[in-house]
Amino acid sequence: MRKQNRLIRIIFAVLVAALMTSAIVAQTPLKVCPDPASPCKSKHKKFETYDLPFTLPKTIKPNVTYQSTPFFAVILKNWADSDCDGGEYSTAIERFRLQAQKSFPGRKAFADNMCPDMGALGYVINGKPHVGAFVAVYAGETQADADEFLA
Repeated sequence: MRKQNRLIRIIFAVLVAALMTSAIVAQTPLKVCPDPASPCKSKHKKFETYDLPFTLPKTIKPNVTYQSTPFFAVILKNWADSDCDGGEYSTAIERFRLQAQKSFPGRKAFADNMCPDMGALGYVINGKPHVGAFVAVYAGETQADADEFLA
């Protein structure tokens, strides 16, 4: 009986380890499409006008989080919360973003509205998920790109 219990614990541990490693999928970061005139398109996701789109693989797996390559952006405005009066977005934040987009026609102005939306993109800032809402402008792939943009 003790050998059987030990064997069950070992099998359970192996199954748990297998499940954990299958959930950790190594992913090559995916290219961002920062030009508003040439947004990424995918058969798997319709990026919203306020999203910063990125390429997605030709085939995707369920329950896998896909991540873009790291990039630099300039946050133009933060909101502690947002009124999701547009459904998945805030009309006030979207008006601000559209005005910002006019000022930066070759760079995507994007927003995180923090509205309930299962398909929404999430943004990580300095290694932490952003809390609240913001409008930002894509500043480049590198610190040098961002510095040049700010200059």
